[in-house]
Amino acid sequence: MTGFSKIAVYRQDLPPTGGYAPMSWARVPARRIPLWPFVSLWVASNIFGYFYHISEKRHYWQNEMETDESRSCIEPVLLAEQDRIVLRQYRANRDEETKLMNDVPDWKVGTWFGEKVFKSRTFFPDRPHLLDYYGVSRPSTQRLDVNASQWQI
Repeated sequence: MTGFSKIAVYRQDLPPTGGYAPMSWARVPARRIPLWPFVSLWVASNIFGYFYHISEKRHYWQNEMETDESRSCIEPVLLAEQDRIVLRQYRANRDEETKLMNDVPDWKVGTWFGEKVFKSRTFFPDRPHLLDYYGVSRPSTQRLDVNASQWQI
């Protein structure tokens, strides 16, 4: 026999002796959390944040004023340096023109077919024309200098 023929003995699940505990079916309200700690924390953080913001704003504007003053103080130095670089390049161009046109008779350096380019001694262009400035230099130098924004104030 395989064991299937045995009679299974079932035992019914009964309540414990004395019965179950009484069931609570009445409404139980949730525990109320007091609101005043959250409100007081919020007010305190706002007061602290306001005064911190005021002090940081004052510090920021002091730094901005100092940066602006230093920028305005350094501007003449940068402009003078830029003018020195332009004049140095003009001198290099003039020297190169002297070397190139050495063999041409009746050639005067710094003139346009014998006629002076500038009529007065006071005129000097603010920004030289690119062909005047880079007349005898390599194209790669011109591209690098034109694309580099090194003299922005």
